[in-house]
Amino acid sequence: MLDDKGIEPGDSCREGDCGKSAVKQFTETSLPVEVGSVTLGADGHIQSSLEDRPIYFRFAACGIQFEARMASRTAPLRLRANLGKLPFSAESPEARSLARRVMAATDHLRRGHILLSPDHDMVLEGELAPPSPRTPVSVVATAIALVLDFKPYLDLLGEALAVRPAPPRCEDEEADEDSAVPADG
Repeated sequence: MLDDKGIEPGDSCREGDCGKSAVKQFTETSLPVEVGSVTLGADGHIQSSLEDRPIYFRFAACGIQFEARMASRTAPLRLRANLGKLPFSAESPEARSLARRVMAATDHLRRGHILLSPDHDMVLEGELAPPSPRTPVSVVATAIALVLDFKPYLDLLGEALAVRPAPPRCEDEEADEDSAVPADG
């Protein structure tokens, strides 16, 4: 019979020399397994980790790239996304005005806001503590809850960025359309 490392008991491995297998590590770990409580060891095996390291992941939702970060296992989840540049007034006064109203409206949210960076990027920032135990499922569910809080504002910003005046047409294009013969069909 082989153990989960493919080694027969008592074969080429003295007590304590081979290290613990992944299965043995998990049997000694309290359940549920929380984020950051396991790590990949130098030997390529999964190991329990008592070290409190930051947790970071990225994902896309609503056509936007989000970054999620927890400074420690007990810290709140912080979400951040760059939503693009604030439209210029010369480009579209309506789009700029709507985008500014949407950003101002997020000041009333409990869990975050959309602000303007010094480079005129619209940046979403949100924060929420995942429930305990902090399993991967609860951390991802917390990130989704934050995205859902912002969704109405993201939809309005999408409209603001879509509000662009039609490019001016040349007189030659208008004359060509007037003289065009409709196709039968």
